[in-house]
Amino acid sequence: MAFGFIFFVARGCVATQESTQVRKYVTGADSVLSDSSNAGRSELQGVLKSSGGDPGMVDEEALGRVATHSDRLYTQALQNDEIPPEFEDAQPYLISALGVRKEATENLAAAVGGSGNGFGGALATAVEDFRTSDSIIANHYVPAVRESLEQAGQTGDGGYLEDPQPFMDYREIGFDAASSTGSARSDPSAVHGVEINGVTVAGRPLYPGGNVVLTGGDEASFAVTIANGGEVPESAVDVEVVLNTDAERQSKNATVARIEPKGTATVEIGGFIPGALDEEVETTIEAGPVEYEKTLENNTLNGSVTFGL
Repeated sequence: MAFGFIFFVARGCVATQESTQVRKYVTGADSVLSDSSNAGRSELQGVLKSSGGDPGMVDEEALGRVATHSDRLYTQALQNDEIPPEFEDAQPYLISALGVRKEATENLAAAVGGSGNGFGGALATAVEDFRTSDSIIANHYVPAVRESLEQAGQTGDGGYLEDPQPFMDYREIGFDAASSTGSARSDPSAVHGVEINGVTVAGRPLYPGGNVVLTGGDEASFAVTIANGGEVPESAVDVEVVLNTDAERQSKNATVARIEPKGTATVEIGGFIPGALDEEVETTIEAGPVEYEKTLENNTLNGSVTFGL
């Protein structure tokens, strides 16, 4: 009787601890997103608006503060080693979005700090990237968090995660370049299409229908190169790697922030639990699809990975 009581109490303590960790993650994520949006809306937006599009009128010190703050938030998310298991699939989306904002802000600061030539184009690209980060958060990260909360039976904690604001109110900036760059990307008459250009596992190429044998200290880390065969840039391209081991189905995702027409981009995806010794694991890598894409046969690569000695 006493043993049963102790076990019941211990199990209750573990459940309470797990519930607390989930809530801590959600409130922390909300804080990071709020800090990021505040840096954009409260400081960067004002800096860009007051400059009137003239790089000579940009407050470089204020822009530098936003770049530094964006870098700190990205690093904080990247180095966070206290991610509850429920959110391991969601966290990469947060890292991707903050990384896009960090890089876009740094590039904008570099354009201002240089000769000033091409500032309009740099601003247009930065704003498009900021919008991409908004899309990653709103369409991928937040839904993934809410789905994880539902699976954990803690939907009530979703109230701690407010609907995130866009990085800036782009209409307030008032630059034509900032609002015109996205039109081609949503044009259904333009050619849209991404494809898997190449995959390596632990540095070894994985070909369609092929197999990679992992030995020694090899980890199941995938480098997936995506090509944009279309006529317009593609943003927020999803990449998924699925390993179907005998024990479980494992799925990991990453997001390519932007791929220029006829360009390529590579993402790293890892963190898989090894299968049984000498088990040949069915592996699927999928990219996209993107909006208005018609040819989907080259979006998927099927192969296998064997976990050897």
